[in-house]
Amino acid sequence: MKRCLNQGRAESRYAINLYRLLFCPFMLDYYKSDNIGIIEFNDRDSRVNLLSSVNIDEMRSIVDSLAKDTITRALFFISGKKDIFLAGADIKELIALETKEEAELFCKKGQELLDGIERLKMPTVAVLDGSCIGGGLELALSCKTILATGNKRIRIGLPEVKLGISPGFGGTRRLARKIGLRRANGLINSGRLVSSREALKLKIVDKFILESEKVDCKRLLKPLGRCVGYPKGQPTHLPRGRLSPEYAGELDSMEREIFSKKILREEAKNGLGSFLLVSKYKKHAWLDSVEYKASPLKNCGVIGAGAMGRGIAYLVSSRLDISISVTDVNRVILKKAKAAIKKIYADAVKKDIFPNEDAASRFRRVSYASVQAADLDIVIESITEDISLKNKLFSGLEKTLARECIITTNTSCFSVEELAGSLIYADRFVGMHFFNPAYKMKLVEVVPSTLTSKATLKTVVCFLQDMGRIPVIVKDSPGFLVNRILLPYLNEAVFMLEEGIAAGKIDSAMLDFGMPVGPLQLLKDIGLDVACKAGKTLEEKLGSRVKVPQTLANKDLRIRLLEAQHCQGRAMRSEDIRNRLLETMRRGAKACLEKNIVDTPEVIDLALFLGIGFPGCKRIWKN
Repeated sequence: MKRCLNQGRAESRYAINLYRLLFCPFMLDYYKSDNIGIIEFNDRDSRVNLLSSVNIDEMRSIVDSLAKDTITRALFFISGKKDIFLAGADIKELIALETKEEAELFCKKGQELLDGIERLKMPTVAVLDGSCIGGGLELALSCKTILATGNKRIRIGLPEVKLGISPGFGGTRRLARKIGLRRANGLINSGRLVSSREALKLKIVDKFILESEKVDCKRLLKPLGRCVGYPKGQPTHLPRGRLSPEYAGELDSMEREIFSKKILREEAKNGLGSFLLVSKYKKHAWLDSVEYKASPLKNCGVIGAGAMGRGIAYLVSSRLDISISVTDVNRVILKKAKAAIKKIYADAVKKDIFPNEDAASRFRRVSYASVQAADLDIVIESITEDISLKNKLFSGLEKTLARECIITTNTSCFSVEELAGSLIYADRFVGMHFFNPAYKMKLVEVVPSTLTSKATLKTVVCFLQDMGRIPVIVKDSPGFLVNRILLPYLNEAVFMLEEGIAAGKIDSAMLDFGMPVGPLQLLKDIGLDVACKAGKTLEEKLGSRVKVPQTLANKDLRIRLLEAQHCQGRAMRSEDIRNRLLETMRRGAKACLEKNIVDTPEVIDLALFLGIGFPGCKRIWKN
């Protein structure tokens, strides 16, 4: 192998690929072209390229040999995968770290590799045509130059904080040296990912290249010269002091210590576990049998042009190459829906999600009418939560739609089984409960009735997965899964308010716990009328266990909820507030398991994480 690596002939790459195919559990190619060394990431066993321990050892061997090499002109890092450069460390390896010594050794190996890359006398270049996050960005920062294409799917950043850990391969000091301490702190502490264009503005990326140039290393090398970027010379606008190279060892030692403390905490294990959980269910085969095949969908109808309907229409048009028809009897609402969808696309262009022409093309896929089209493959109902209106709508739809058309309801509180009773062909009917806003929230509860066919279920699951949503099949029951847990939690917050506990204290306690919004503020965001209607429906089915507070049930008293945020109330310890609210959620989660609404606790963890923003580094369960 060593001899092959140094030959630089065409057959050497063939031999390396054959060797890896037969004996290696990863895919990392090293070959030469015109005396330019190229490391190509292409992990065949994963959808993404990972910076695993095995890959680190392999690259260390390559870099050590290049340090003595006087012939090789440069070293390029590229990716053989579409839309991904390097996704960082292997999460499973991180979870397996059990002692401080193991964690520090893991960090040290990564730091030594990146130090070796940084010390190479030749130009070192990372060519990004896909996302570069976590350890991937740390590796890119050790190169003298970072080039990127205009690929809209590129995301760049250090999101470790969202998993309960911190960068561990020298990324903290290298990012600060390259873009300045304040900017680096902002990115690291928020875990925010940026597009390639924003990375260029922040000076993480040194230069833009055309996608057609990404594999032409010889051409890319010409304008770079022998040494580009740091460590040739530190930019004068950055603070020198402790960010200068002579302090690198001390800063890396501090980074290892912080990482090794964080990685062993329960919060970090939970955060990493949540990441794996999402990855597991992204393409989860809810129906194992191959006999049920998903039907192709070319035309989608959305009935109801309110906030949820608009969000769904944007989601479908932005993710799939199909036509969407938005229907509402109210022409004013239709006009507002069109303007709202146009604005979402305009915001997407500003955020560099779509180029202008692509956004305009996708926007044109959506049509608006007061009468539902007949030539549809799937219909998503998203009208007012009124069971008589829904039943009337479904009865009428069957008369105009083809027999094969799937009919879905976005209801959040009515029984799918009861709604199916209004249909002659109920085998094509299923619940598909999105969370607001539909184009941002990944979770969708899929609720079959006893009459829903497996083929319908399979088609709907594939439809959602193709849009990047994560469907969870739940049993038809009051509140389904998330609302069965969420609504009693919101009710409890109102009960505490009625007892005189300050509204600000209630919300702050849950914000400090890690929830994205406090329970009382969430009630206002949902809408007090909507929350009350959903709560009463749940109370009718489940009784006093989910009793709606008087303040919420009485329309005249609801004004108190709107005014309460600024009112003083009696003091109560934040810990006691949290424990009381979380115990309410815990009881709901336990009931969902006992009633077989879902099969496993991990599905509840997933649903709470994606559906209501429950912190990924925490768990609802006591044990």
